Amino acid sequence: MAHSVIICDDSRFARNQLARALPAGFARDLHHAENGREALALLRARRGELLFLDLNMPDLDGYQVLETIRREDLHCLVIVVSGDIQPQAQQRIMGLGALAFMRKPMEASQLHQLLLRYGLLSELPNTTDPHPAVAGPQIGYLESLQELINVAMGQAANQMANLLNVFIHLPIPALRLCSRHQVMTEVASWCQSESHCLISQGFIGSNLAGECLIRLDRNDSGKILRLMGQEEAEGDGHEVLMELAAMLSSALLLGLAEQLGFRLSHSHPTMADTLDERHIPLADDHAQPVLSVNFTYTIPSQQLSCDLLLLFTEASLRPLERRLSLLVE
Repeated sequence: MAHSVIICDDSRFARNQLARALPAGFARDLHHAENGREALALLRARRGELLFLDLNMPDLDGYQVLETIRREDLHCLVIVVSGDIQPQAQQRIMGLGALAFMRKPMEASQLHQLLLRYGLLSELPNTTDPHPAVAGPQIGYLESLQELINVAMGQAANQMANLLNVFIHLPIPALRLCSRHQVMTEVASWCQSESHCLISQGFIGSNLAGECLIRLDRNDSGKILRLMGQEEAEGDGHEVLMELAAMLSSALLLGLAEQLGFRLSHSHPTMADTLDERHIPLADDHAQPVLSVNFTYTIPSQQLSCDLLLLFTEASLRPLERRLSLLVE
C-alpha cells in the first residue's frame, strides 16, 4: 500500500529523519516542504494524501496549516510530529482535524505502529530492511543542533505548562556563533530594566561546557505564585523566580543531553543583581567564538515572558560537531 506523502518541517534534519523512518515502499511519491505555505501549495495541487506536519514553524505554523486545510476542505490525512508536547497543543491539533500526534524525537518503530493502527500500513516492516536513501546536501551541525534544541525546548516548556496550568507559546530558537563581547552586549540589553533579574546556571560534561542564562521580570513573581495556587508572601518572589529558572534550565539541558547521548552536570543557579563577566564564565580568550542559542517563552493568556540564552564555549564546538555528524548519518 503506497501513498503520496508530504513531510512539512522547517528543519531539514527533521525532514530527513522522518523520511528515513518511513517503511520501504510506503511512499509512492515523497515531497518535502520547508514551511506551511509550501505544504498547502502541494495539497492544493493534489500532490499529497498524507501530510506529516510540524507545529513550530516560521511564517505559517502547523496550527494555521490545519485551519487552512479545514477551511478549504483539502483532502488529506494529517499526522502532527512536533517537539511541542503540551497537552493543550495536542488537544488543539486534534480539534483542528489531525489524525494523530507523534512527539519528537520520533522512533521508527513507533511510527510504524501508528501507521498500522490507522490502516495506512498492512503489516509491520522487517526491521533489518535498510533505511531509504535521503538525497540532498550535507546538513551542518548548527542546523542539526537547532532541531535538538527545539525538542529540548518543548520538553522544558511542557514542565512549565504543567506547573502553571497554562499554554506556552514556543518560539523558534536562534543559533549563531559570536564573540564574548557580543554576548555581553546582548545580555546588557536584557538588564536595562531594574525590574528584570538575571539567573545563571553553568553546566559541564562530555567535553561540553557553558552557561544557561534566564531573564525574568521580578514583577511577575506574584502572578506566577497565583498560577501555582499559592499566596504571595514577603520574600517568596525571589525564591519562585529562582525555582522556575532552575526547572527550565535543568529540563532544557537534560533534554539536550539525552538526545546527544551525553551526560551533563550543572551548578546551582545564582542571581545576578548587576551584569558581570563572572556570570558568563566562558573562555578566557575573548576572541574565541561562543555558540549562542537565544529564545523567549511567552504565555499570551497571562502576558508573561521568559528569555533564555544558552551559551557553549569554543572548546565545546568540536565535540558537538562530531556527535551531531553521527546523528545525521
